[in-house]
Amino acid sequence: MTEREELEGGIAALEAQRAVLGDAVVDTALAALRARLARVDSPAPQLRPVTILFADVVGSTSVSQQLDPEDIQAVMDGALRRFTSLVESRRGRVLQYAGDSLLAVFGFLEAREDDPERAVRAGLDILDEANRLEQQVRERYGRRDFNVRIGVHTGPVLLGGGVDADGSIRGIAVNIAARLEQAGPVGRLRISYTTYRHVRGLFDVSEEPPLSVKGIPDPVRSYIVLGAKPGTFDGSTRGPDGAETPLIGRDAELAKLIAAFETVRAQRTSSVVTLVGDAGLGKTRLMLEFERWLAARHETVARFHGRAPAYGTQVPYGLMRALFSRRFEILDDDTQAVAHAKLTKGLGTCVGDRGEHIALIGQLIGLDYGANPHISGIADDGVQLRNRAFHAVGEYFRLFHAQNGAPIVVLLDDLHWADDDSLDLFDHISQACRDVPMLLLCLTRSELLERRPSWTGNRSPRERLDLGPLSEQSSRELVESLLRRLASIPDALRDVVVSNADGNPFFIEELVAMLIDNGVIATDGAGWDVATDRLVDVLIPSTLAGVLQSRLDALSAAEKTALQRASVIGYVFWDEPLERMAPGATRSGSRSRFQRLRRRARVRIQAPPVASGDLRRRAQGREASAASPGRTVAGRQERRTVRGARRTHRGALRARGRHGERSDVLA
Repeated sequence: MTEREELEGGIAALEAQRAVLGDAVVDTALAALRARLARVDSPAPQLRPVTILFADVVGSTSVSQQLDPEDIQAVMDGALRRFTSLVESRRGRVLQYAGDSLLAVFGFLEAREDDPERAVRAGLDILDEANRLEQQVRERYGRRDFNVRIGVHTGPVLLGGGVDADGSIRGIAVNIAARLEQAGPVGRLRISYTTYRHVRGLFDVSEEPPLSVKGIPDPVRSYIVLGAKPGTFDGSTRGPDGAETPLIGRDAELAKLIAAFETVRAQRTSSVVTLVGDAGLGKTRLMLEFERWLAARHETVARFHGRAPAYGTQVPYGLMRALFSRRFEILDDDTQAVAHAKLTKGLGTCVGDRGEHIALIGQLIGLDYGANPHISGIADDGVQLRNRAFHAVGEYFRLFHAQNGAPIVVLLDDLHWADDDSLDLFDHISQACRDVPMLLLCLTRSELLERRPSWTGNRSPRERLDLGPLSEQSSRELVESLLRRLASIPDALRDVVVSNADGNPFFIEELVAMLIDNGVIATDGAGWDVATDRLVDVLIPSTLAGVLQSRLDALSAAEKTALQRASVIGYVFWDEPLERMAPGATRSGSRSRFQRLRRRARVRIQAPPVASGDLRRRAQGREASAASPGRTVAGRQERRTVRGARRTHRGALRARGRHGERSDVLA
């Protein structure tokens, strides 16, 4: 864990205890942590996909005319301090303050796939806090005109550099976020269509009229966020016309999941199936199809759902809390009394009057049962508390099955983000319930197996199911399904999407959506049309840029440098130009980096070699483009080196009579 991650985790933990510790204590502690956070070295100037949040206090001028300067400072500084804490609790960073407004960025140093979601939730947090502050201002000063408005946009910006390197941010995306805030209704959060595409389905929204932004030829589509929706596991894919896209190319994997369930049901035993696949390959969609199969059965099946948030590794038992919260409808903003009542009602249907079980489970998942007599006596004995709580959770599932008689399916998504304590707990459940017909279906990326290699080890019953890219034929079928309203799909359009998506269903869907947004595919009217002359250049959609950046940020500095150098050569690269660009890059140490990248599915060997002595490698998907060093001095120097190496390599191929392979090499 990096120093920044430790500091951000500490800030989030303190913010969560504000109701218990009080504003004065938390603000004092946060000031020290924020000061340390500000001292963390800033990166060199770089172009990054981020989500920008602008928040502005409305009515500050009117308030300032009625209050003394000291009171104004107390109100505004207090408000901005609280808003900053809320941003940081969602892992954002405030870069600038201007009078009574602030500018925050999500994805500043390390991108996370849910940065847009974090930004929107931070905006809603700020609106809630503003309502609380407005009441305080009204009670203390008799003023009713304190409020805020917020704008959020997702896009590429240049971070760092200039006279104020720590707070420097440039790009048209900043202007769009500012314009959204300025044009937004008071007391509301307005987001761009780009951000909406990242968070659709997570929030209730209402579409606003298009907004003109200086410097942008077309009006910007935007939405007002009305509130967050309850957690959902809907992994269905809907095409551009709103109709659901069928599951394509996953029949074999679905059959294996069905077979695993039938084994659990017939043998009345527990089993863990771990579905491993990269982002966007359709793990959640496959799980949804499996759930539909379960629902269509005449026999009742009890289903439990849990999803680890992107920051879940820092929250003890966060995944288990997510599972019980979803099961018993416990909300984040529920009071302690309400949360306790929901947990008691939910667990009580199985554990009955076993109050100790309820208290142990509640304490384990962070609902604070410290005053309960079953907890107070062992509160200082972490080992005993953990062991007894683990036993209580296992007993709950055993009692649940004994009461209902139905097989149990536990569906766990994004397990790579789960905390180690939750992983230990689910490991315990699978062993404690060996004689219970229970299937634990775990969806994860390979990062989990790097962190916990034993998760899919030799222990029985455990099964690993790897989900790879779609075949070219399945990719074409998916494109045809998404574009079914076209009378005829041009080969050029199909080839552009398939060749740029690398068999990733999510990439295919987002590339099609981008082509529609850019007007390449016209969807007006009953029939659709394609402007094939605009298929020349396909950029990375913003919805993919954040995913790719987060994957790059998860690499070590050495691995990232290796991938960036390789990306200068191209989608396919080989050793000779890499060695010219960075002498020693192909020696044993650097080769080991590429081996690690290969294990992480960021690079793959492509055979046969182009020429004797050459090792040909292929950078996976759009990651090569995202990793490019960009228009920097170092980048220009590297490209000049590569051009020279390419000329030398072409000469070598001609001398060997293999010039015809050049297009493959430089793909």
